[in-house]
Amino acid sequence: MTVTQVLSALGSWEFTLKTTTPPDLWDHIDYFGHVAFIPGRIDPQQYGDNLLTAARYVGVVRGRDTTGDDRRTKIVEQGYALNGVGMAMWLGDEDDKGSVYENAVEPASATFANTIRALLPASGAVTEGTLYSVPGTYSGRHQYESPRTAISYVCDTFSASSGEKVGWRVNGNGTIDAGPESDLYVTSPRCVISRKSAGKDTSGLESVPGAFGVTRDMEDYSTRVVLLAEGQGESIATGAADISPATPYKDVHGNPLKLTRLASESDTSVTNADTRAELLLSQYTSSQDEITVETDNYYIEGSFDVGDYVWVWDPGAGLVDTSNEITFRGERLNPIKLQITEARWPITEGYTVAYRAADGTWYDLTDHVEWDGSHTVYVTVGGWARALTNAGTEPVGSRPNSDTSVPGVPTFVEPFVGSAYLDGRGFTRARVVLSWNAPNNVDGSTVLDGDHFEIRWAIDTDMIYPATWSQVSQVRWMDLQTWVQPFAAPDDDWQTMFVAWGESTAQLQDLSPGVGYDVQIRAVDKAGNIGAWGPVTTFVASEDNIPPSTPAAPTVAASRIAVQVTHTLGKSSGGTYNLESDLHHLEIHIDYEPTFTPSDDTLKAKASATSGMIQAGIPVVATVPVEETSARYVRVVAVDITGNKSGPSDAATATALLIDDAHISDLTVSKVTAGTISASWVMAGEIKTADTGARTRISVDGIEVYNAGGTRTFFAEAATGDVSIVGQLFSGTTGRRIEINPTATYLPEIRFYPTVGSDYAFINAVGFDTYPSLGINGGQYDDGGVTVSPRLFLTDTVSIFEIIRADDQSTRGGFTRITDNIGDVGWTDGSSNANYMRFQNDGITRHYGRWKDFAAIDSNEGLFTGHIVINAGTGIAVSYGPTMDSFMRPIVTVYDNVLHTFGVVAESTSGFSVDISPAGSGNWDLNFWVFRTS
Repeated sequence: MTVTQVLSALGSWEFTLKTTTPPDLWDHIDYFGHVAFIPGRIDPQQYGDNLLTAARYVGVVRGRDTTGDDRRTKIVEQGYALNGVGMAMWLGDEDDKGSVYENAVEPASATFANTIRALLPASGAVTEGTLYSVPGTYSGRHQYESPRTAISYVCDTFSASSGEKVGWRVNGNGTIDAGPESDLYVTSPRCVISRKSAGKDTSGLESVPGAFGVTRDMEDYSTRVVLLAEGQGESIATGAADISPATPYKDVHGNPLKLTRLASESDTSVTNADTRAELLLSQYTSSQDEITVETDNYYIEGSFDVGDYVWVWDPGAGLVDTSNEITFRGERLNPIKLQITEARWPITEGYTVAYRAADGTWYDLTDHVEWDGSHTVYVTVGGWARALTNAGTEPVGSRPNSDTSVPGVPTFVEPFVGSAYLDGRGFTRARVVLSWNAPNNVDGSTVLDGDHFEIRWAIDTDMIYPATWSQVSQVRWMDLQTWVQPFAAPDDDWQTMFVAWGESTAQLQDLSPGVGYDVQIRAVDKAGNIGAWGPVTTFVASEDNIPPSTPAAPTVAASRIAVQVTHTLGKSSGGTYNLESDLHHLEIHIDYEPTFTPSDDTLKAKASATSGMIQAGIPVVATVPVEETSARYVRVVAVDITGNKSGPSDAATATALLIDDAHISDLTVSKVTAGTISASWVMAGEIKTADTGARTRISVDGIEVYNAGGTRTFFAEAATGDVSIVGQLFSGTTGRRIEINPTATYLPEIRFYPTVGSDYAFINAVGFDTYPSLGINGGQYDDGGVTVSPRLFLTDTVSIFEIIRADDQSTRGGFTRITDNIGDVGWTDGSSNANYMRFQNDGITRHYGRWKDFAAIDSNEGLFTGHIVINAGTGIAVSYGPTMDSFMRPIVTVYDNVLHTFGVVAESTSGFSVDISPAGSGNWDLNFWVFRTS
């Protein structure tokens, strides 16, 4: 159960909650909430967010562990443990996750304060606190890194340029302070760490007791730093810094020691390179000094904090600086000045531990914390990491020169080869094969790192598209564009394809036959260098020269005046509706010879036949007027959209018969006097059964039905689809059904019948004065010998949801009643057993009925009362019987013939205890109300 604070780092904390911690309190603790540790005992809910600034430490919850052993008694019980990190996490965690700059942030000649403002997280997780002034300006670029990394980089850079160490800290309230360390921390030490005894002297200096260890080494000592900054290859910017004054150390031959350190920061600009090099060198020009202090009886709160500077003196370890002199209890010391970089202290009894949820609600955890029994504090003074933790973290090595060669323009080899084909849907499309020669680089060198070619093509809108007379004959005059260009070119965007380097051909498919296309090509190498697009080359896709398949023979029916031809758009090889999808029409040829050759003389008609008819399975039906009585032969020819014609089908023959119903396509009569008319369709102005009385009429207006009195009882309007009915409407006669207006009086009513039985539910409307009232009624059932049903009744004065009696419609059972003035909720049957709540518009709430006595309660009861007569004594323990689902809060009074002081001395989910003073005079009464709380 400790807290570890680390300068400009995340740190950590952890503690355990007791096994008796209420589960509902544990449930309120969620990830990324905040825990505050405050010296002393205070009420978190009273002080609220003020605790964030008053706390000694505020951490972020990242771990919630449920344990099964308290590790002391070895009893298997439910336990809880929390852990997390410090507030610096909101700038970026140990994995550099956070509000990462995906878009570059580029301060230019910005002051220190404005630079920090620009680098604050866009998420708002950390806001501006106090930003102190630092001399100088900063220019740089930050992208794909966390705010914590970027802000540390800026502070280090200003430290080197200003000559004063610059830092930052995130406060408990989520704000950041940044500036010179003299503004952030105590830089004039008021504490000395030595082997002297603990205590203070008259000058105010304090001494830390206990054991401490000293570590010093020269492993990272450097005399020169060379920084590789931005750039590539020979254009890399560099910065350098040399130790000053000169190093006092020498090599084996007596030469001045030379230890050059290389560092790489590709994001560091040329202007900052030397400054960053000086910053790195400053970390390695002296020994690494680290002191770890272990104390059992020293409370560092108020003496120093992480980031503050202290005096350190230990002559035996060489921790002496003659340039510094202090007096402690009359003795002159020459200590060195070091910074507190880390502190680890226990969470002991005397702290307030509070949790803040995401919605700002505070919860007190103090009474449930397993306090740390140790009072040992560990403090690390000085001590730097063994790697470049703040800058120069990239691996050092050569950076290759960038590939700046750009491929030239490939050259197309013309003419292109193309052809037409049928696609899977039966439409004619065109393809073309493109060829080209690979280029050199624009500087004339051979392309050794080619990656791919890019080809793009689009319809050439400048081309004039010719059309044959046969093609034009298939199109209406009004559909043509202009005299010069009867067919307009489609206007599409560029389409692009990629071809691997080393290939020299590519095939473009799904082109429109006879349409001109523009095509261009360019080359791209592996370094991403993109060559220029070549000149636009135009070609015309192959014409549609594929005729339709030969159609099957038609089916014909002949009379002396006409021939009716039917064709199912199938191929002669078999099948129906399988001709090509670019079909346009069928030519119908008729002659007297079965093997005649179709010609213009034998062409009698053209019948439309399209892909839509093929897909929908709609046959071609055409009637060709031919006044002959001898046998005739019919052949059909399929013609596609381009005008290509198939071979003729086999001949079908038909001999003229009398004009019967199979050969009548139009019939006009003045009068039919008897018999029955049978037809597929009849066209007339109107059809009606009579002119007056009960009748039915079908006309252009719709379908109408009238009763004997001439009232229109049914009307289906053709123009709008509206239907009006006067009378009753049934969806069935038995079983599951709906009936509308089922009574003779035609009240507005809808009845709903179940699958079986005669009972039904219904919705009806009854008018009181001018206001329509609505009732929704369920089916009837037996309730202890009384027939009842549920009802929702809505009027202009009251709305009721209730159970009602079938005989007198009175309320029996639970109900909800709403008016302008009151709202009632409860149960009633009109007797003294009524029990309900009334909410009035004057703000008054009433309860009608009786509260349940506690002797018959269950674990879900929320409020109950009780009265107990007690023998003489000074107290009583009351048991509820069952254990309640949550905590109970009793309110009690005492009735006796003497005045008592009394109070609740214990309460739980199973009962409570009351003590009185003085003792009861004979029997005394205890009256109480008990409320169940969350």
